Amino acid sequence: MEDLRLQRAVGAVERHSVWALSALLALSGALLMYMGRGLSFYYDEWEWVVNDYYGGTHWLLVAHVGNISVFPAALYRLLFHLVGLDHYAVFRLDVTVLHLIGGALVYVLAARRIPRVPALLAAALILFLGAAWEDLLWAFQVGYLLSVAGGLATWALLERRRGRFNDLAAMLCLLVAAGSSSLGIPVMAGVAVELARRRPQRRRLWIVAIPAALYVLWYETNGASQVTAEGLIHAPGYAAELAAAALGGLVGHGLDWGQPLAVAGLLILLYCLARPAPISARLSGLLTAAAVLWAITAAARSTISPPESSRYIYLGAVLIVLIGVELLRGVTITPRMSALATVVVGFCALTGVTLLHSGAIGLRTTSRTVTAEIGALEIAAAYAPGAYQPDPVHAPPVFAGPYLRAVRSIGSSPADTPAEILASEPSARAAADGVLLALEAPRPRPLGTTPLPALAPAPALASLGHAAQSPHAECVRLTQLPGPPMTATLALPAAGLLIRDEGPAPTALALKRFGEGFTALPASVAAHSAEVLAVPADHAAHVPWQLQLASSSPLSLCSL
Repeated sequence: MEDLRLQRAVGAVERHSVWALSALLALSGALLMYMGRGLSFYYDEWEWVVNDYYGGTHWLLVAHVGNISVFPAALYRLLFHLVGLDHYAVFRLDVTVLHLIGGALVYVLAARRIPRVPALLAAALILFLGAAWEDLLWAFQVGYLLSVAGGLATWALLERRRGRFNDLAAMLCLLVAAGSSSLGIPVMAGVAVELARRRPQRRRLWIVAIPAALYVLWYETNGASQVTAEGLIHAPGYAAELAAAALGGLVGHGLDWGQPLAVAGLLILLYCLARPAPISARLSGLLTAAAVLWAITAAARSTISPPESSRYIYLGAVLIVLIGVELLRGVTITPRMSALATVVVGFCALTGVTLLHSGAIGLRTTSRTVTAEIGALEIAAAYAPGAYQPDPVHAPPVFAGPYLRAVRSIGSSPADTPAEILASEPSARAAADGVLLALEAPRPRPLGTTPLPALAPAPALASLGHAAQSPHAECVRLTQLPGPPMTATLALPAAGLLIRDEGPAPTALALKRFGEGFTALPASVAAHSAEVLAVPADHAAHVPWQLQLASSSPLSLCSL
């Protein structure tokens, strides 16, 4: 009875597989857009914002971190014109759509070889590949996703009836794969091996030859190798770990699970290859693509990034799934096996969502910090040297001069407004204060022999510690009480503050504006002196500086 129910359930899914696939695609897309809420441009992505918007089309051919990026760069420039810099969700939508296309193509390729329920499970492994969270959430990875989608579309088209239009479409898809990132290299290698193995179809090798020739031409004129001698030394072990990381990523874990799975997977693969049945051309191509992918990634990145970096997982996981599908070709898959596999894939998907969530939190925290910092840069734009970097760690390409020119040219900004900075988390507000303190922090200047400026009503103190206050002409006088040095905080008047230190000890100064904590100024008010703390005018006058004073000398504070 139980087997009969399983058969009916599997049969129902088989009959409605398109609807099941649609549901998986909708769920994956909604999850990714929700997880990626609140993100903005990140790290290398800023290079396209600040540098590549001007002058001709040469920027299309510039290598980005060693990668060809013709199609991603063109897409970014188009989006700059259409939506500007303040709608990052549109940039992310491109990555999400390409990911869904990739998942759908995995299903199409798998459904031509195995029953539709296992094919749906193969697609689900990719659609909920949370271990590859950088590729799924960071819009800059559109290049990788274009290469993957282009390669999968090429493989799908190669299986259709031959014809000029079909072959031309396959060549164009492969051209997109080759022109979007270095992942196009293993894809081209895999397609070339597959066509070479199919003797009647060797004449179709021009499908690969044209994109490959154009890639070589680009590399000779604009390419930049990242392969080093040290990288080659570490490459073999690193390549093995890349494969293990991809396997671990498929089950929602890292190398701890991936390494034993890789050993088991290799033994299964060797067993299947040792069978008397011939190796299919597709399997040969997929194995070649995987080997080339891990070899070139290891040669270029083994001394730069750990092998389990999430951006290295996506294509490897796709190839592993497709290789598994090829090995299952001709194997009888019972309803009970399908049910068990559904449970396993569901577990992997849930674990992957946990990794996706963790990655999204990290990216969102960084985005909020950077958008607050560049918001502060725009507030203090009049005081920013062109070579100033608001965040060399998370946004190294952003220099004040090029960034401000790009914002003016594009006509929009990804930065937080003063109100958004105030509403942000404490760490982001503190980072914004760091930028403002570097660019326009008020500095005490001796009053000297210059006439005393006109005074405004005495400043209102926000807090006072270990001191007594009393009015003194148009000022307020502070006198220390017995105990530790007195402290006082107040909002700096827009025209500035006159501070008279009337005792033998200097007065320490600290400032904050958006943040919660005060930052000490390197300069203090000297003992027995009168100094003016002037406030530079900027675009956020409604958010005044907060001043904290600490001294054991009597003080007189006057608003200018």
